Amino acid sequence: MSSACFFSNGNRLKEKCYCRDMAVQHSGPSGRRPTLSSPLLKSLQCYNDYNSYVHCKWSQHTNMTLQLRFKKGNHSKECMPYGNASEHRRFQCRYKTRAFSIGIKHTVFFLKEKTETICSSVPHRPLNLSQHLRARPPVNLSTHVEGDGGQRLTWSSSYPSTSSLNKNITYQLSYRTETQDNWTTEDVTNTSMKLEKQLLLPGLRYEARVRARVSVGQWSHWSPVVTWYTEDDAGQFPSLHCVLDGEKEVICSWEVNRELAHFITYQLACRHNQTAPSERCCVNPTVTSDLSRKALKYSCSLTVADPAHLLLELQPTRNAKIFMSREHIRPDPPQQIKVEDKGERWMVQWKDSITASKLKLYYQLCYYRTEDEKSIVNISEGSTSLPILDASLVPSQRYQVKVRTLIVFEKDSNFRGIPSEWTKPVAWISHKATWSPATLIYLAVSVVVATVFLTLYCTIPACQRRVILWVDSVPSPGKSKILKNTFCSVSPCSSSDALLWPAEDSEKKCLEQDEGCWKCDNLPSPAEGVTSSDTSSMSFSGPYIFCQVSDSQSHSVSFVKYPGAENFSSTHSRSDTQKQRHSALNVPFLSAFVFYNC
Repeated sequence: MSSACFFSNGNRLKEKCYCRDMAVQHSGPSGRRPTLSSPLLKSLQCYNDYNSYVHCKWSQHTNMTLQLRFKKGNHSKECMPYGNASEHRRFQCRYKTRAFSIGIKHTVFFLKEKTETICSSVPHRPLNLSQHLRARPPVNLSTHVEGDGGQRLTWSSSYPSTSSLNKNITYQLSYRTETQDNWTTEDVTNTSMKLEKQLLLPGLRYEARVRARVSVGQWSHWSPVVTWYTEDDAGQFPSLHCVLDGEKEVICSWEVNRELAHFITYQLACRHNQTAPSERCCVNPTVTSDLSRKALKYSCSLTVADPAHLLLELQPTRNAKIFMSREHIRPDPPQQIKVEDKGERWMVQWKDSITASKLKLYYQLCYYRTEDEKSIVNISEGSTSLPILDASLVPSQRYQVKVRTLIVFEKDSNFRGIPSEWTKPVAWISHKATWSPATLIYLAVSVVVATVFLTLYCTIPACQRRVILWVDSVPSPGKSKILKNTFCSVSPCSSSDALLWPAEDSEKKCLEQDEGCWKCDNLPSPAEGVTSSDTSSMSFSGPYIFCQVSDSQSHSVSFVKYPGAENFSSTHSRSDTQKQRHSALNVPFLSAFVFYNC
């Protein structure tokens, strides 16, 4: 159910209104959902005896004094309190009535502090809509700088572009500096306006706002304020702003162009009357920087006994720096640098600086190759030359040398400064390299050692190969493929004839080779007699080795011919064999191996 309540003169406390209808919250077994969600009405429960009264209960969590009233036509009656409030702030009341039937409804409501006239039956005069109707305020107010230094302000209508309200809408633009109380207002028919540079003061913060009005109604509320800073003028004197911060405390501030602050500083001076001299009353002002603009803000706090009669002024002073001449000396460099060849050394010479007649000076020399690092040498006071040993230089290289002047610092001296500039480099070429005797000896020894090493390295393996080939080429019975089963060693140590008696078991008769001489032990002496019962015998004659084998009828002797022999083996009788038994043995080898056939 709708309701309407009108307030006269816009004052709710006068309670001069009436309610054409009442917003209600239904409650009952029908289960309809309430139209309002007041916690106080939710806790209200009313029951009747269907005869003489209605009993109501509710919970109240505030300390306000409330009345529960029952609506009766255009009036209302109070529900009388019943019993005492419980500790849970539960309240009760009873309303006496005889009106009970199926169609009867009891409408109840609360009143605060017995204000029964809040919704009275007295009507008031209707209001004119045109006097209370306002347009929507403009949106998107912004600003930007024009090319000639002016400021362009733009905004947009809050109505759609297709709305007919835009055809008859007008605007008002207001702007001012942040230190001004009054606004400057201009009427505008479109959505932009340019403020010329001549209308704006340089170096100040401005703010602007805009509002709209349609053909019907009043001006809209003002849009949000937009701010900007105008360009600083280096030639304009800054403005001084002071704020009374307490009974005797005053805070003054002024702004200076950031670029101008490098050259000029403004000092705050005070005086108590027109004839009194000015005195600096702010020695160390606080400086803050606003990154959004090109200005520095200076502020200073003053303690003033009589602020109404104090005179203030800003005094510009140029920024300057003081230099003491005796502490900022840079002497002249030395003159006439030259390099002379003195055989095993190079002599660098120069003349004193012009400043040497007034100050104690010393020099610093730097010589270097083009591709090397520079070597700096300090020269003692009063010396104007420096020898450079040729041995310390790389032969046949181009060197350069330069010199500069420095001030001698002493404890009792007040003179200070920095080194002079370096003189122009003077170049020379070092001597060619020479061979000293020691160098030649070292070189010769190195060549000999290298030659011997290379010779040994090449000849020793060749000699080893030749020895191996020679050993392999020497004939040796041990290499014979024929003499494998039976052999006997013969000692060539004696030049006389010798008889070799073969053993019955050749493996037991023959001994090992020792130190290049073959020895036969346990053999019969040549002087011993030999009987016909001997099974076999051997003898040497020149290059031949005879092997005898006894037989009952006839015996055959085999001859083995060694290299170099010219005889040929033949078959002899037993008597010939006996004659050869004592013949001389001439063998050109160290040893011989003999085998025989039985």
